[in-house]
Amino acid sequence: MDIEAELLKILVMNKDYVSGTKLAQALGVSRATINRTIKKLILRGFIIDIHPKLGYRLVDLDNLSQINRYVDYLDTQMKFYTHYVEICDSTQDIASTFAKEGAPEGTVVVAEELRRGRGRMGRQWVASRGGLWFSIVLRPKTIKHMHLLSLAIATAIAESISNVLGIEARVKWPNDVLVNEKKVAGILIEGSVEADIIHFIIVGIGVNVNNNLPQELLDIAISLKDVMGTEVPRIPLFLNILKSIDDIYNLFNQNRSSEAVKRWRQYSSTLNKYVRVITIDGEFEGVAEDIEDDGALRIRTTKGNRVKVYAGDVIHLREQKQL
Repeated sequence: MDIEAELLKILVMNKDYVSGTKLAQALGVSRATINRTIKKLILRGFIIDIHPKLGYRLVDLDNLSQINRYVDYLDTQMKFYTHYVEICDSTQDIASTFAKEGAPEGTVVVAEELRRGRGRMGRQWVASRGGLWFSIVLRPKTIKHMHLLSLAIATAIAESISNVLGIEARVKWPNDVLVNEKKVAGILIEGSVEADIIHFIIVGIGVNVNNNLPQELLDIAISLKDVMGTEVPRIPLFLNILKSIDDIYNLFNQNRSSEAVKRWRQYSSTLNKYVRVITIDGEFEGVAEDIEDDGALRIRTTKGNRVKVYAGDVIHLREQKQL
């Protein structure tokens, strides 16, 4: 039993204080274990009110309009500046406008709802209330392989979901985040690049948290609320994602992108899978053997050839079979 996850569920489901004795009885552990677990949850970003007589209460952290009061205290190398809007067409468009007007790196636009959310390859992204929909302005001095940053951001999100909620999140090449092999988050990277000069990059992130998904998407997508069995406080997750992005983005600034690739491998759901690859040049099947240091996915095809894929869609078919 995952004590942290089970204790978190109890606190989320109870809006009032829960005594340490009741928590210990419910989980079949000692009071000392409860105390240690509470401290671990606090370190993961949850704000827990501790009362000497009443016990523990999870502070409701789902009001994104109040996000600035928490972001200001983030211990990150990159300073984040958040702009909250209730409804907009796309946070990507607002963040791009800010960037063109000189907004600093770390500017974040977060919305409750998107009317015209978009994903990779021009696809529509359904972004109703309850999710995390935001875009970040980055101004890297140089990035050799832009799509590698996309993989790294996906890894940061998977790490945060795993760390904050105690559930297993994985990444599917190139940048889908999965839970139970269903998509829980996606990334869209756009930017202004001229020759070798990067003016700015806009990283768009969408995470299905407490939002209700359309019926037609339930076979391929999932929300964290459905995984946890209860609504999830969004602010601790949001803050942890920002911290993880800051950490992995610094690897690029320090010319250590190979370390980001290693972290992607640790969370990969694609490697050693038999997959179908769809590119603008056609489709083929094979085994996803590895990821290159430049972010390319190396496939061993059914004909025995090894192919590097830099852009396209990958569909997981089954575990590796003998070719």
